[in-house]
Amino acid sequence: MILNAGTLITMDDERTVRSEVHVVVEDGEIVAIEDGYASGPDAIDATDEVVIPGLVNCHTHMYALPIRGAPLAASPESFYESLVDIWWNVDEAFTERDARLSALGSCAEMLQSGVTTFCDNYSGPNTLPGGLDAVAKGVAQTPIRGMITFETTARNSESQARDGIAENQRFIDEAEDRYDTVSGHYCLHTLFTNTEDIVEECVDRAIDDDRPIQIHLEEGLVDVHESIADYGKRPVFALEDMDFFDAEVIAAHCVHSTESEIEILADNDVSVAHNPYSNINNAVGIADVETMQAHEMTIGLGDDGWDPDMFETMRSAVGIHKLKQRNPSGFDMATALEWATIGSAAVLGMDDAVGSIEVGKRGDFVTLDLGPNPVLDGSAPYYVVSAASRADVTRTIIDGEPVYDQNSGVTGVDDSDMTAVGDASTELWDRL
Repeated sequence: MILNAGTLITMDDERTVRSEVHVVVEDGEIVAIEDGYASGPDAIDATDEVVIPGLVNCHTHMYALPIRGAPLAASPESFYESLVDIWWNVDEAFTERDARLSALGSCAEMLQSGVTTFCDNYSGPNTLPGGLDAVAKGVAQTPIRGMITFETTARNSESQARDGIAENQRFIDEAEDRYDTVSGHYCLHTLFTNTEDIVEECVDRAIDDDRPIQIHLEEGLVDVHESIADYGKRPVFALEDMDFFDAEVIAAHCVHSTESEIEILADNDVSVAHNPYSNINNAVGIADVETMQAHEMTIGLGDDGWDPDMFETMRSAVGIHKLKQRNPSGFDMATALEWATIGSAAVLGMDDAVGSIEVGKRGDFVTLDLGPNPVLDGSAPYYVVSAASRADVTRTIIDGEPVYDQNSGVTGVDDSDMTAVGDASTELWDRL
């Protein structure tokens, strides 16, 4: 494949932006980036467009898709009430069909939005064992690249938590090899919904399988309060005592992490999945990314299942961090694009393959039509963050193959599939 790009935002180490270039992809890998345009039967014309790396969503919940628009009576006034009154009821109501179709619908939306790689956390205890197979089938119907896991929780019992650990282990050992683009890992829902024994078991399993553990860490104050009540210390210190950080850890949120906790996370090479749009919607607060940056932590962006449009997530990050400082120049807008590409790829341990446009990496691209204004090399990343949306995505390309365009839609997905997604949502609403 040859991709002719009017403006190419590479997100390489130098954050290079180039104009009027072409990218050559062979067997899914970028083999050359050259000045000028090239012709050929497999050439793609983006000469009037901006090309960025495929976006990477490093923390999502695809099973949240069916709840959009649901006529729920709950009116939570805290994050904990949202969990109890909404999400844990959704978890219990999910079927394998819901798991498959919510994954399929979410992947279609992500591809339409320029996301080529994601990391998902699924929760549906009544679908075990086998729930992750249903999720994987939904993902694999599309060409997207994904990491999936079941959220381990002992909120009802330690036995249920062990079922979650076993589901992840089963998928990794028995099912993962059936899929070219789907891999498994481990997840603890939170510290406050698990026990010390479960934490230690999950760590042992993840280390044995050489897989990361994802955890929702200090998203709401309930996590902090329960940790102090149970262990006499804040969550990061409690987890450190449990040798949790012996595993490779992806910490989602970290909204209430203190500077001393961030130092521990940094010392243990913990990566952070920042979810600004979700944090706004859940009214939990604003993560101290400035201190994380000062400690050179790896930071990526996730949507936490709220909105597949990662451009909105980028703008949410820009907005909340400027507002926190009450300084319109208090946050570098281009950093949001970095987090949504190479940063998120690094969080997932995939930055050697995706997240930037460089020779030797996979041919993952998004082409954007940003309208009539000139796009200048010096301001192109800022233009993308400030103005682009999923509606501007003209193509999504994975491994050098177009997998979405505005005319043809998403490869592997048709109208009947999306109708089935909607039907399943309606049935779920009835059960709730």
